[in-house]
Amino acid sequence: AVTRNSAASAMEKHPAMADAQYLVRRWGKALAIDLYQRYGQDVRHLQGFNHLIPAMGKSYQGEERRLLYLMTRFCSPDLIIEFSPKRGWSTLHMATALEHNGRGRIISFELDPVYARLTWRTLDREGLAHRGDVVVGEVREEFPKVYDRLKKAGAISGLEFLFIDSDHSAEFTRWYLANLFPLVKQHGIIHVHDIQTAPERVIAGERILPPPSGEEIALAEYLLQHREEFRWFSVAELVRDDEYLAAVQKYGGGDLAFPSNRPRLHPVDTAIGFERNPSLWLLKF
Repeated sequence: AVTRNSAASAMEKHPAMADAQYLVRRWGKALAIDLYQRYGQDVRHLQGFNHLIPAMGKSYQGEERRLLYLMTRFCSPDLIIEFSPKRGWSTLHMATALEHNGRGRIISFELDPVYARLTWRTLDREGLAHRGDVVVGEVREEFPKVYDRLKKAGAISGLEFLFIDSDHSAEFTRWYLANLFPLVKQHGIIHVHDIQTAPERVIAGERILPPPSGEEIALAEYLLQHREEFRWFSVAELVRDDEYLAAVQKYGGGDLAFPSNRPRLHPVDTAIGFERNPSLWLLKF
């Protein structure tokens, strides 16, 4: 394993999007452990948001949100594009990381105007409204308008950090694969939520609970057809790795217990007895 000092030096050389070769070499479990070593003290700041859990529900779980914060800290993006923030739970964690980085903002696309308002209110109540903008409407219509406007203004030349959590149908997946993945820069980061396991297991036809959605199947097929373009790791698989959990628990990570103030649990989480953290991280290289 890379020591804390060597991991830190690799990251400090390239504060924006980090070191490309370092990302490719360490992507996955090793990188996640490195990031906990680097930012472990800051991860504890996230405990200050635990009082919001009853209002936010079960939509984004503990290890997911810690890794989201860590990845945002590490990559230090100038702009994050987010789909379907709902009440702004994931938005809050990314905005917090951007604030700690001292740079960057988020543009979130939300179909429901009520949820759009809740997202903005979540950021505003935590003093982070200056880190985010919320666009209301169908993302397939609104994203091209926003992207073209930013491109003409010289404010964007591709996507460096993309957070997808939206319609889990195969149809919508095919849209973002065709229209957004080509816009992601080399060594850009993509996060897809509600992906239950690694793409290899989906394609192998393994028994997965809950069964794979249309999005999971379409995404898995695409990734395995484009192995030369992407690397990936599943947070749902990481939290089943005892070595990983032992490595990060000393830094405030790896806690899979259900929060005592969470009012509702997913039936699958209840059945297995811990939080699944269904997220997939992709690196385009």
